[in-house]
Amino acid sequence: MHHSFANAQDDVDIKETPDEVQLTFEHRQFTATEVQVLQELEKRRVILDRREKALELRERLVDLAEKRLSEKTSSMEILKSQLEQLLANLSDKEEGELKELAKIYEEMKAESAASVMNRMDNKIVFDVFKRMSRKSTAKIMEKMDTGKARLISEMLAEKSELPLFNK
Repeated sequence: MHHSFANAQDDVDIKETPDEVQLTFEHRQFTATEVQVLQELEKRRVILDRREKALELRERLVDLAEKRLSEKTSSMEILKSQLEQLLANLSDKEEGELKELAKIYEEMKAESAASVMNRMDNKIVFDVFKRMSRKSTAKIMEKMDTGKARLISEMLAEKSELPLFNK
Protein backbone atom coordinates (compact mmCIF):
# COMPACT_ATOMS: atom_id res chain seq x y z
CA MET A 1 0.00 0.00 0.00
CA HIS A 2 1.29 3.41 -0.96
CA HIS A 3 1.39 6.07 1.82
CA SER A 4 1.45 9.78 1.06
CA PHE A 5 3.74 12.13 2.96
CA ALA A 6 0.81 13.63 4.92
CA ASN A 7 -0.23 10.13 6.08
CA ALA A 8 3.30 9.34 7.13
CA GLN A 9 3.35 12.45 9.33
CA ASP A 10 0.07 11.47 10.95
CA ASP A 11 1.71 8.25 12.13
CA VAL A 12 4.50 10.16 13.96
CA ASP A 13 3.63 11.19 17.53
CA ILE A 14 4.95 14.73 18.15
CA LYS A 15 5.40 15.70 21.79
CA GLU A 16 6.41 18.98 23.44
CA THR A 17 9.86 19.30 24.93
CA PRO A 18 9.62 18.52 28.67
CA ASP A 19 10.33 21.42 31.06
CA GLU A 20 13.28 19.64 32.70
CA VAL A 21 15.25 19.47 29.46
CA GLN A 22 17.75 22.31 29.30
CA LEU A 23 17.84 24.02 25.94
CA THR A 24 21.10 25.69 25.08
CA PHE A 25 21.28 28.50 22.55
CA GLU A 26 24.46 29.27 20.79
CA HIS A 27 25.49 32.82 21.57
CA ARG A 28 26.95 34.04 18.33
CA GLN A 29 28.68 37.29 17.51
CA PHE A 30 27.23 39.50 14.78
CA THR A 31 29.62 40.86 12.23
CA ALA A 32 29.99 44.63 11.91
CA THR A 33 28.04 44.50 8.63
CA GLU A 34 25.19 42.55 10.24
CA VAL A 35 25.05 45.02 13.13
CA GLN A 36 24.98 47.90 10.68
CA VAL A 37 22.15 46.25 8.68
CA LEU A 38 20.16 45.63 11.88
CA GLN A 39 20.67 49.24 12.99
CA GLU A 40 19.58 50.52 9.56
CA LEU A 41 16.49 48.30 9.71
CA GLU A 42 15.63 49.66 13.17
CA LYS A 43 16.08 53.25 11.95
CA ARG A 44 13.81 52.55 8.96
CA ARG A 45 11.21 50.96 11.25
CA VAL A 46 11.22 54.07 13.46
CA ILE A 47 10.94 56.35 10.41
CA LEU A 48 8.07 54.27 8.99
CA ASP A 49 6.27 54.31 12.37
CA ARG A 50 6.59 58.11 12.48
CA ARG A 51 5.32 58.42 8.90
CA GLU A 52 2.38 56.16 9.70
CA LYS A 53 1.46 58.28 12.73
CA ALA A 54 1.84 61.49 10.68
CA LEU A 55 -0.40 60.03 7.96
CA GLU A 56 -3.01 59.02 10.54
CA LEU A 57 -2.93 62.55 11.95
CA ARG A 58 -3.24 64.03 8.46
CA GLU A 59 -6.18 61.74 7.74
CA ARG A 60 -7.94 62.93 10.89
CA LEU A 61 -7.22 66.57 9.97
CA VAL A 62 -8.55 66.05 6.44
CA ASP A 63 -11.70 64.40 7.84
CA LEU A 64 -12.16 67.34 10.22
CA ALA A 65 -11.57 69.86 7.41
CA GLU A 66 -14.07 68.02 5.18
CA LYS A 67 -16.64 68.07 7.99
CA ARG A 68 -16.12 71.81 8.56
CA LEU A 69 -16.28 72.49 4.82
CA SER A 70 -19.51 70.54 4.60
CA GLU A 71 -20.97 72.54 7.51
CA LYS A 72 -19.83 75.82 5.89
CA THR A 73 -21.31 74.76 2.55
CA SER A 74 -24.63 74.01 4.26
CA SER A 75 -24.68 77.38 6.01
CA MET A 76 -23.69 79.10 2.72
CA GLU A 77 -26.59 77.37 0.94
CA ILE A 78 -28.97 78.61 3.64
CA LEU A 79 -27.53 82.13 3.35
CA LYS A 80 -27.81 81.99 -0.43
CA SER A 81 -31.49 81.07 -0.32
CA GLN A 82 -32.15 83.79 2.28
CA LEU A 83 -30.36 86.35 0.06
CA GLU A 84 -32.26 85.21 -3.02
CA GLN A 85 -35.51 85.60 -1.11
CA LEU A 86 -34.47 89.05 0.10
CA LEU A 87 -33.45 90.11 -3.42
CA ALA A 88 -36.72 88.81 -4.85
CA ASN A 89 -38.61 90.85 -2.24
CA LEU A 90 -36.46 93.91 -3.01
CA SER A 91 -36.90 93.59 -6.78
CA ASP A 92 -40.68 93.21 -6.30
CA LYS A 93 -40.63 96.35 -4.14
CA GLU A 94 -38.39 98.19 -6.63
CA GLU A 95 -40.66 97.15 -9.51
CA GLY A 96 -43.67 98.46 -7.63
CA GLU A 97 -41.93 101.76 -6.91
CA LEU A 98 -40.82 102.18 -10.54
CA LYS A 99 -44.35 101.51 -11.81
CA GLU A 100 -45.70 104.06 -9.33
CA LEU A 101 -43.09 106.59 -10.42
CA ALA A 102 -43.94 105.95 -14.09
CA LYS A 103 -47.61 106.61 -13.32
CA ILE A 104 -46.74 109.90 -11.58
CA TYR A 105 -44.61 111.12 -14.52
CA GLU A 106 -47.33 110.13 -17.00
CA GLU A 107 -49.81 112.27 -15.08
CA MET A 108 -47.47 115.29 -14.94
CA LYS A 109 -47.19 117.88 -17.67
CA ALA A 110 -44.49 116.83 -20.15
CA GLU A 111 -42.46 120.01 -19.49
CA SER A 112 -42.43 119.50 -15.70
CA ALA A 113 -41.59 115.79 -16.01
CA ALA A 114 -38.75 116.58 -18.46
CA SER A 115 -37.36 119.25 -16.12
CA VAL A 116 -37.14 116.73 -13.25
CA MET A 117 -35.82 113.90 -15.44
CA ASN A 118 -33.05 116.09 -16.83
CA ARG A 119 -31.51 116.03 -13.33
CA MET A 120 -32.11 112.31 -12.67
CA ASP A 121 -29.69 109.42 -13.17
CA ASN A 122 -29.92 107.97 -16.72
CA LYS A 123 -30.57 104.45 -15.42
CA ILE A 124 -33.58 105.58 -13.36
CA VAL A 125 -34.99 107.61 -16.28
CA PHE A 126 -34.50 104.54 -18.51
CA ASP A 127 -36.25 102.25 -15.96
CA VAL A 128 -39.17 104.70 -15.61
CA PHE A 129 -39.54 105.15 -19.39
CA LYS A 130 -39.61 101.35 -19.86
CA ARG A 131 -42.71 101.26 -17.66
CA MET A 132 -44.48 104.18 -19.36
CA SER A 133 -46.54 104.29 -22.53
CA ARG A 134 -44.68 105.27 -25.71
CA LYS A 135 -46.89 108.29 -26.11
CA SER A 136 -46.02 109.68 -22.64
CA THR A 137 -42.33 108.89 -23.12
CA ALA A 138 -42.26 110.69 -26.47
CA LYS A 139 -43.93 113.83 -25.04
CA ILE A 140 -41.48 114.03 -22.13
CA MET A 141 -38.43 113.32 -24.31
CA GLU A 142 -39.42 116.20 -26.63
CA LYS A 143 -39.02 118.58 -23.69
CA MET A 144 -35.79 117.05 -22.26
CA ASP A 145 -32.24 118.27 -22.89
CA THR A 146 -31.26 116.91 -26.32
CA GLY A 147 -28.05 115.24 -25.04
CA LYS A 148 -29.88 113.41 -22.27
CA ALA A 149 -32.79 112.51 -24.57
CA ARG A 150 -30.31 111.06 -27.09
CA LEU A 151 -28.62 108.89 -24.40
CA ILE A 152 -31.94 107.61 -23.06
CA SER A 153 -33.10 106.90 -26.65
CA GLU A 154 -29.94 104.86 -27.29
CA MET A 155 -30.49 102.94 -24.07
CA LEU A 156 -34.10 102.22 -25.00
CA ALA A 157 -33.10 101.21 -28.54
CA GLU A 158 -30.51 98.78 -27.19
CA LYS A 159 -32.80 97.63 -24.38
CA SER A 160 -29.65 97.94 -22.31
CA GLU A 161 -29.74 97.50 -18.59
CA LEU A 162 -26.41 99.29 -18.29
CA PRO A 163 -26.30 103.05 -17.91
CA LEU A 164 -24.47 104.93 -20.65
CA PHE A 165 -22.07 107.61 -19.53
CA ASN A 166 -21.43 110.95 -21.17
CA LYS A 167 -18.18 111.03 -23.11
